[in-house]
Amino acid sequence: AGRFELQRDGETVGFASYSINGDPTSGEAVVIPHVETFPQHQGQGYASRLMEGLLPMIRSTGRTVTPLCPFAAGHIRSRPEHQDLVTPRG
Repeated sequence: AGRFELQRDGETVGFASYSINGDPTSGEAVVIPHVETFPQHQGQGYASRLMEGLLPMIRSTGRTVTPLCPFAAGHIRSRPEHQDLVTPRG
């Protein structure tokens, strides 16, 4: 398990927790169970900026995304350019 972090002026303002799920030979998925912006930084668009930073990174690895977090799922759902990253349901 890991964590993507968004920093501003050396301070962490938010994070997305993640884990890698699946078989490397058949396509691993990055599972995102939680995205959070710390209370003093909420309402400034940091969670969206975090998602916009991590989704291209995930794309560059050839992985898909399983967004368990409602915010992450909604962010992807509202942006057609990222919808192809969502792990197909089987």
